[in-house]
Amino acid sequence: MRATQQPAPFLPETLATDPTLQEQFLSPVMQVLQNYVRNTLDCPEMSDAEFVRLGCRRVLSQARSGRDFLQAEQEQGAAGLKRSNFFAVLHSGRRQALLHECAIQLYLEGSRQLLQAGQDLLAAFPLLRGRAVWAVDGHQIEHACHALKDPQGRFVGSKSLYLLCLHTGLVHNLCPVQGEGLYRHEMPVFRERLPAWLAQQKPSAKTLPPILVLDPAYVDKQFWTRMKLASQAGALAITRTKENMKPQRFGALEWDRQDQINLGVQAQSRVGFEGSACMRLIEYVDPETGERYEFLTTEMDLPPGLIAWLYLLRWRIEKVFDTAKNKLQETKAWASGTVAQQIQGHFFALTHNLLVLFRHYLESAHGLKETKLIRKRDSALEQRRERAQAAGRQVHPLHAKMPPVVQLSLQFIRTLRNYISQGVSLAASIARFEAMLASYL
Repeated sequence: MRATQQPAPFLPETLATDPTLQEQFLSPVMQVLQNYVRNTLDCPEMSDAEFVRLGCRRVLSQARSGRDFLQAEQEQGAAGLKRSNFFAVLHSGRRQALLHECAIQLYLEGSRQLLQAGQDLLAAFPLLRGRAVWAVDGHQIEHACHALKDPQGRFVGSKSLYLLCLHTGLVHNLCPVQGEGLYRHEMPVFRERLPAWLAQQKPSAKTLPPILVLDPAYVDKQFWTRMKLASQAGALAITRTKENMKPQRFGALEWDRQDQINLGVQAQSRVGFEGSACMRLIEYVDPETGERYEFLTTEMDLPPGLIAWLYLLRWRIEKVFDTAKNKLQETKAWASGTVAQQIQGHFFALTHNLLVLFRHYLESAHGLKETKLIRKRDSALEQRRERAQAAGRQVHPLHAKMPPVVQLSLQFIRTLRNYISQGVSLAASIARFEAMLASYL
């Protein structure tokens, strides 16, 4: 049964009383563009609002190329859209700067809205309330047709770094890593760009340092020592150990063995490396599978089991990339050049965040949830319990307390894509969303 309709989050007062689905979907980013972004200009050939609309539409479209997308737009009514204008804006430094500011503001405002509404994906861990926690990773797609080659005549895939907020599920495009004939490792680029991102979060003296959850490729002991000791814009890291690491153990650390969150923890030690500050090494055995892990962190106070759980939740950023590849078909660079790479990365982040916010709108304003995914998750969890019990093990009890729906479903994305293309009103689309969220085709 659907709830009584509440005011739509982000809906600008200027929006029609019976908006189209596209207007409602884009309303968060259009409000940010109108009220927060300063780098706007009145361009008669393509307005900034139209630029943002087209970029988000292209991410949703599954178009195989820019020309494919343009033809579809023209045949759906965008008669004045020219190929030269569309491709030119992908190389505009001003548009890139505008989009960067727009993406940051949507991320910040969207996070505030979701958390105020009680949509905290880490609500099971009260110790993390109000503390930033991000998963970090790079995502690579195919190079553009006319991209530059490396000195050996080979194309280089287009790769960018992304941050995923583990509280809200919103993502931010941090920066390009490689492309246009240039290979770079992720860690040096990450070192360069992280301090500026942390400074943008406006940390206060009362704010606990943010936590970044990373794979072992981001292990840089000296860098994380500097981040740990920084008085402002510092950060703490959680990762896994590498085989070639040789930490010096300074002594064992105790932990609360009665706390349910620490189930699976076997040992924890204070360790050090040459030229780095003291860290914590946590030895963990998954109670469900028996698989052993070692986690390394500069966070010295949180329970060791919570450190293990945060690394487990790093998989959510992989699910974001899976959505980009297999559900949005964002597998190839739109154009050559670093500016175009940044624009495409920002548009992917914007569109992903708009999808998350629109799903929240459907729940808050219309009482619609992805009940089919909730049922599927509950059934899978029960099967895991049975298998674990048969093997003399157990599923960690915290699995039952985690939010059942994190990844965006393909049926949800299809309905949104199809009804936006058809120009359907928001009111007329609600019944279809209700059906698609309730059961599989």
